[in-house]
Amino acid sequence: MKQTFCSLKPPLLVGSIRQRTAEAAIEDIRNGELEGADAFILHIQLMNGQDQHFDAFREIAASTDRPMMALYYKTEDGAGDEQRLSIMKEAVKAGFGSVDIPMYMYDDDAPGSLESCGMPFAAANPGEVSMRPEVIRKQKELIQEFHDRGAEVLMSAHVGVELSVEQAAALALEIESRNADMVKIITDCQSAEQQIEILRTNLALKKLLKVPFICTCSGKYSRFIRLNAPLFGSMLVFGHHEYGELANRDKPLLKDVRELHRIMKKHP
Repeated sequence: MKQTFCSLKPPLLVGSIRQRTAEAAIEDIRNGELEGADAFILHIQLMNGQDQHFDAFREIAASTDRPMMALYYKTEDGAGDEQRLSIMKEAVKAGFGSVDIPMYMYDDDAPGSLESCGMPFAAANPGEVSMRPEVIRKQKELIQEFHDRGAEVLMSAHVGVELSVEQAAALALEIESRNADMVKIITDCQSAEQQIEILRTNLALKKLLKVPFICTCSGKYSRFIRLNAPLFGSMLVFGHHEYGELANRDKPLLKDVRELHRIMKKHP
């Protein structure tokens, strides 16, 4: 049986695979292994439709003994919830040990669910956060279904706004309460002051949560946070082998993260 994300000792170096074809994904994975990647995530929404099927996922999963996570984020004019979930279930059947379930799953108007919400994070109007009771119930049932299929579940919220420590902590606890195995919050960061807030949030979540978590950011100051959040509690760093057409340039290069970790271990 392959190792899982939660079974590995953090911090993990995780290759972010953003490719059009299964062949290109496998090549990216092999390059990532050479650069020290402990695990990989596959962005299925970026793949050509003809490669979004069981046989392609089986080839990808078989190309590495590292943990693989499937994610299929919503895109404009893209697949609906049930279609995306069906494809992720095929990935699990093919050998992927983890999936990423967005906190907006089953809610086409997640922002509207916050209008009368009294939770601290609601005042910031975060994206990708649904607080509708019927949606929460369905998400819990979905998480249990993936557990029954032998997969770990990361629940993610790319909120698109800056959050205070209090707001992010409340959001993280809400995600954990839905029985996710891992919590992921990606905030915005446009100032040095917010950098400090995110690092303080990592320290707070390390004390509050019973499950591993990822708390990083996008925006002007994201590179620094993504590299250093594991020093404060986040379980991993996402990185690329190289910056290709589909790469997320907020993410560092795997080789740079590996070198930073080497230096840190040599000079603790």
